Amino acid sequence: MKKIVKLLSLATLLALTGCNSVLNAPTEVAKPTVEIPHNDVQWQQHLAQLAQIKAYSAKGQFGYISPEERFSSHFDWQYKMPTNFGLTMSSNLSSKSLKLQRNSYGMTISDSEGRSRTEADVAALMEEIIGVSFPIDQFAYWVKGQPEKNANYIVNEKRQLSQFDYAVNGTVWKASFVEYHEDRTPNLPKLIVLENGAQTLKIRIDNWAY
Repeated sequence: MKKIVKLLSLATLLALTGCNSVLNAPTEVAKPTVEIPHNDVQWQQHLAQLAQIKAYSAKGQFGYISPEERFSSHFDWQYKMPTNFGLTMSSNLSSKSLKLQRNSYGMTISDSEGRSRTEADVAALMEEIIGVSFPIDQFAYWVKGQPEKNANYIVNEKRQLSQFDYAVNGTVWKASFVEYHEDRTPNLPKLIVLENGAQTLKIRIDNWAY
């Protein structure tokens, strides 16, 4: 069977247009003038609040930029537990969509035309989708602004996760948390930019529910 991503022509099916596209969102985040230590009491309280958010959903736009292509889509992320979450990507230009569903056996990718495929190797399937082994299991925590315990990360003066690096299969990703929803407690990310030198992923979260 041919790669399902090639059959779907992801960049074509999920392309968005308009000035409000996440592709136009800023990329850079200023390095905090004051870096808060990881043992800061308020930061630890913030982490505890994030850890209490077990199941949640996030909706917004996802953008991908590489030397070869650029595309963006709407996304609907539904998270229940580490081996039970789903990501649906869709276009506002057509009724077509692409869905990733994680389960204890691996990950299934399916489209709105009824084609599907399941892979036990989640990293390999993600590499087919976006061209690199993207750590989607870890992303479930990153999207909340929740770093791994022993990670090397930067906390800003507002006690928000600001930046961190993450190596996966020899590729180093830099995550920058550009903007937060500050009208809620705990503050949750609004715009995240992930870069590995050749590729950029922009995630804008418009709606949180938990």
